[in-house]
Amino acid sequence: MQTANRHHHVNLAPVYGIIIAVVSIVFTVIFYFTDMAGALWTGYFGNLLMFLGVLFSVIHYNSQHHEKTSTWAMFAMGLRTTLWAVFIVTLLTIALHFISGAQNQDNFWIYLFGNVFFTNGILGLLAAALAAMVFKRNQTTMKPK
Repeated sequence: MQTANRHHHVNLAPVYGIIIAVVSIVFTVIFYFTDMAGALWTGYFGNLLMFLGVLFSVIHYNSQHHEKTSTWAMFAMGLRTTLWAVFIVTLLTIALHFISGAQNQDNFWIYLFGNVFFTNGILGLLAAALAAMVFKRNQTTMKPK
């Protein structure tokens, strides 16, 4: 009796998006309680987590499909991961803002839109594009005739 070799692929975008968001929020809370949240490098650290998380999600997606996915499929995976992570980080950042009782900070909304939406979104898209182009196997520069 022969059994069919079926591969079950996990939808990696929400998994990586949630992991990126949780790790980012954990470090944000650590930086907040250690009074390091005002240091400039802590924001860059969060951006680095986003970039590396999306990069690894695309690499994992490509290896899960035995390196036979298209560049567009890998980019779409990175885009979905970015959207998940940015959405969750946004919700948790707003929740932490209201829980901490710092509603009178005028620069919070600038930080939210500038760093969480714009910078993390751009870095996620950049990581998705970079990973999709670099880790695509058997790249050709011209169409065969």
